[in-house]
Order: sequence, then C-alpha cells, then structure tokens
Amino acid sequence: MMNDVHPHRRASARRRAAPPNLAIGQGSCAELSALNAPLPRRVTRAFSLIEVVAAVGIFSIGMVAVIGLFAPVAKSVGNLADAEAATNVAALLASRLQGQPISFVGTLMKVSNGPSRHQLTDTDNNPNSPTADPRADLQLLFASRDGSKIAGYDNPAVWGATDTEKFFEIALIRNETLSPATPAADPSSPDLPVNPDDTAALIAYTARIRWPAFVPDATPTNPKRALPAGFNPSGAVRFDNSQKQVFFFSGVVTR
Repeated sequence: MMNDVHPHRRASARRRAAPPNLAIGQGSCAELSALNAPLPRRVTRAFSLIEVVAAVGIFSIGMVAVIGLFAPVAKSVGNLADAEAATNVAALLASRLQGQPISFVGTLMKVSNGPSRHQLTDTDNNPNSPTADPRADLQLLFASRDGSKIAGYDNPAVWGATDTEKFFEIALIRNETLSPATPAADPSSPDLPVNPDDTAALIAYTARIRWPAFVPDATPTNPKRALPAGFNPSGAVRFDNSQKQVFFFSGVVTR
C-alpha cells in the first residue's frame, strides 16, 4: 500500500523538506552582515603632562644656548665692519695728507723725545695725565665712521658743536729712519739746523687708528653730547684705552 502513494503526495513531501535550504540562506545573510559591520575604533595614546614638560624644558635650554651665541657673533660682525671702515679711513687719510704741504704734515707727527722714549708711548703710559686727554692733543686727528670727515679735534667747520661724529682717533707716528725729524748739526757751520721737512722729498709715517674715539653722553650739562671712550674722571684710571680696537698702517707723503 505504501508503494501506491500518489505522485502528487510525494512532490508535496519533497516541498515540505525545503526549509533546510532556507536555513542555509539565512546563515549567509548573517555572515555578510558581520563582514559589513564597522571596524572597532583604534585608540591613539596621547602625550602625558610629564613628557610635554620635559620636551618644553629641553627646547628652552637649546634656545637659551642659541640666543647666547648671538651676542658674541654680533660683536664679531660689528668689529669686522669697523675694521673695514678703518681700512677705508686709512686710504682716505693718505689721500688727504698727500694734498697738504709736507711741512704741515710734519707738525702732526709724533716723534721720539729721548732715549727709549716716544711722545706716543709717554701719553699711553700715563693715562691719568692731562696729556692723555685726546681733546687736548693738537696733533691728533679724528675721522667719522664713513671717513667723510677727517680733521683735528677743535675744528667746528668740520664737526660742528658736538663730538658725536668723531669715531676714529688717528695718531701719526714719524718714521724717523726714513724721515729724520731734525738733521744732524754741522759743527763747522754757525747756522742752526733747519727743519728738514722744508726741503724733504717725502715724509714717511705710520698711522695708528683706534676706535671708538668718543661715545654718546646724555648728560644735560655736556654740550658736546659725547665723551672720550674709556673716560672715567673719578676712577683709578681716568683714560682707559684698553677696550679700544687698534689698526696700524704705513704711508708716505711726497712733495
């Protein structure tokens, strides 16, 4: 009797067995949903307060060290610029002197004044002497920083009423080997020795340029508005030139 089951009934039984396929389909959808789910967010670790403070401290130390280098570098650059300006002044001075009579140039020269003595060193070795005041030395010349002005201290036509433009101090030192200050006297002649510069073909010299000659002074009672660099009227050394820069050059004035 079981073999006589109607074919229609067997087809219905097969259709009732279909639900397992639905389960497979439902499982596939769940897997796709899991694949499309958003990934978990990655947590980034921030710097701690101690790390930030340490970094700032290290940076600050480095910046202080760098800033500390600026002052000597700036000073070195300034000194180099002043040295170049002094070289320029030396060339301009040589040109100015060449245009003057040799006899006049000779009056500006520092010379020996005894055995192992010299007018220039006598002044430098006695910084408390009145002769150490550059404002009182008539043989000194002064120049502006750019060299456009070169003249003695007391020359209002060049400097006006103040000392603010006098940056370079110039001392001319006579080369007494090439240009003797006075000729040897002739014992057989009753005549006194004459000034050799009146007839000399040339006068050789060394110029000492040092700076700064004057520094600004805002004291209301000082109409010159500047004082000699290193001047300290109440100090143990009244005229201290130890901090000045110095440059030497040789020159010749020909007739």
